[in-house]
Amino acid sequence: MRVDKNYFTLHFIILLWGFTPVLGKLISLQAFELVWWRLLFSVVSLYAYARFKGVGLKLPISKVLPLLAWGAVVGLHWFFFYHAIKVSNVSVAMMGFSSITVFASFIQPLLLKRKFFWGDLIYGLIIMTGLWIVSAAESVYLNGILLGILAALLAALFGVYNGSLINRYDSMQITLYEFLGAFITMSFFSYAETPQFWGILPYAVPGWSDIIYLLILSIVCTTLAFSMSVEILKKIDPLTVIITNNLEPVYGVVFSVLLFPETEIMSAPFYIGAAILLTAVFTYPLLKSKFKKEND
Repeated sequence: MRVDKNYFTLHFIILLWGFTPVLGKLISLQAFELVWWRLLFSVVSLYAYARFKGVGLKLPISKVLPLLAWGAVVGLHWFFFYHAIKVSNVSVAMMGFSSITVFASFIQPLLLKRKFFWGDLIYGLIIMTGLWIVSAAESVYLNGILLGILAALLAALFGVYNGSLINRYDSMQITLYEFLGAFITMSFFSYAETPQFWGILPYAVPGWSDIIYLLILSIVCTTLAFSMSVEILKKIDPLTVIITNNLEPVYGVVFSVLLFPETEIMSAPFYIGAAILLTAVFTYPLLKSKFKKEND
């Protein structure tokens, strides 16, 4: 019964993450404003949660600065991800973002100095084929696909980097300082865009509907989902979590089609390319795990 509860919790977390692009579409703000407000609410709520749990957040400045710097990558990742949704739609952005698995497989040997897996090249070609079919089928949304791919590249970069830190820092320390670095980066860009006295805030306060969606996005889909994902790793092995995580683009597309059928239903070739992409994304961790066991 406990295992069933843990798997239910894991799928609930993935559902929350799969709903984030839908919230991005519902929020009327542009990508920069959306990300800035999300980061503000996320930093405040995550800090409050850490204090409530009694997690020590103090680190030497020599360790804080690299985390803040990598936070810039996190902020840009979120910007490109939501910008992809704004210039295209959720389905297109999620297909571009599904390339994260391949990016991570190439980046991990470089950053963590691990052995290169020959299957990475094959899967990279398969996913590129799927992306080519999707982009050819919906060429009007090419910018959204490219932005989604760029968001995936940045997510793979900080995801692999965080994997090298998890044994040295508390996961809340990593996330809070990276979120803070992302918030500082987005604030800098907002000032560079309009170099004038901000007053109290660089952006106007959103309307009530946007504030409600932003609070759900920041507190429920970011802080709550993050804290639950940390706990679930203590009960379910990481490989299972990685494989289940591949459901995120599926959930995102399903939610978007159900809620926005007038803009999210795509052509048949799009779904052929999407099927190739998602099949590769789902089977990749299984093949790599088998390869690792055979070579241990």
